[in-house]
Amino acid sequence: MAQSMCPADIGGIVASQSASEKISGSTVMLVVGLITDISAAALFLISSDTRNWLRDHYLPITVIGLVLGAANFTLLNMLFSRRDRIDELQGRIGELELQLEEPTEHDGEMFKAVNEHAPPQGDILIWLREGFLVTRATTEQVHGLERMVEFFEREPRGFDDQKMEVAYRQFLGAARKLIDTISEHMWYEGQESTWLAIPREWDSEQPERREKAMQEIAKARDSFMDSYDSFFLVVQGKRIKSVIVEQG
Repeated sequence: MAQSMCPADIGGIVASQSASEKISGSTVMLVVGLITDISAAALFLISSDTRNWLRDHYLPITVIGLVLGAANFTLLNMLFSRRDRIDELQGRIGELELQLEEPTEHDGEMFKAVNEHAPPQGDILIWLREGFLVTRATTEQVHGLERMVEFFEREPRGFDDQKMEVAYRQFLGAARKLIDTISEHMWYEGQESTWLAIPREWDSEQPERREKAMQEIAKARDSFMDSYDSFFLVVQGKRIKSVIVEQG
């Protein structure tokens, strides 16, 4: 999510536009001045008296030329350095403009659907955040997670905002990965198949497989929670809540 900018930063960004124009003008004037000086020197050297005088005063003229050349080189470096800074500030202007853009009506509707089917205080998210075990889960919990993901997967449109879309796809991909990992390592148990669990016989017969299963399930769960939280933080930065309130 883009970092907030203080008033001083914003003032500097606005001022960078006029500074950019000044630097562009200064660069043009410097180049024109160099061309004029070179042209005048070329005309001046046509005279034989001038060439003789230059031979007699070669050393001081060389020193003066080197000093002027170094001064011009330093000035050019300063101008280009300032230009890089202005480009950086103008890039931040673009980021700030994107951050301040109002979300589209479609994005408001999309987030409203996400918030309804995967709310932070919903049963599925509370289970995953506070009550999740890497060794077992109820069938109802896993199927609830799968229904949630399938609902989102049936909606192909996604978000209009690029950052929200990227965060949403990462969240959705992590949710699908968690389901696939649970399905790979957990088996149904109980007469009515009310639980999914890592097979108990792996404790003694395949302890390495059990350990690997636990690690992969834990990693998939953590990845899902990280992507879920990141998505909501991106949405918060886009002021999407105001759209939901207006539509409600």
